[in-house]
Amino acid sequence: MRVIILAFGVILSVVIQATWLTQLNLPAQVKPDLVFIIVVSYALLKGPYIGTNLGLFAGFFMDLASGNIIGVGVLTKMLAGFSAGLLEKTIFKDNLLVPANLVYLGTILFETLNLIIYISFGANFNFFHTILHTVLPVACYNAILAPVIYHLLHKMDQFISERASDF
Repeated sequence: MRVIILAFGVILSVVIQATWLTQLNLPAQVKPDLVFIIVVSYALLKGPYIGTNLGLFAGFFMDLASGNIIGVGVLTKMLAGFSAGLLEKTIFKDNLLVPANLVYLGTILFETLNLIIYISFGANFNFFHTILHTVLPVACYNAILAPVIYHLLHKMDQFISERASDF
């Protein structure tokens, strides 16, 4: 049941990112990375193994949908899921500041890694300009949305766990 709901959530978030969020006129003309928020948030709840697997699926699906180099999103989402999952046992799961801060820092780290990978494949970016005008605004948007998505995933996980124990 969790797998189906998570797969649906990832697919829905990719569709929302590709359609609805591009129509919004957000300051800095960037959009939040809902898939990244889902991967990091669920990894915080379930650990590195689940985070890595969700990052693999979500990154691959995102790469296919975006038309970018296949594998860059997979690598960064898997690393993000694994890294966030390592903190699963050390965080207080009801504190909504934890996912907000972690998503903010993770977005900066993994979007910078994305840039480095794209530059190594020959993309022509002004690295520091892109960091200031794209990565940092995306990190702020992600940090604002992270507590909401984390809370929804946490409630979904509790609901499924309670239903599973009833059988």
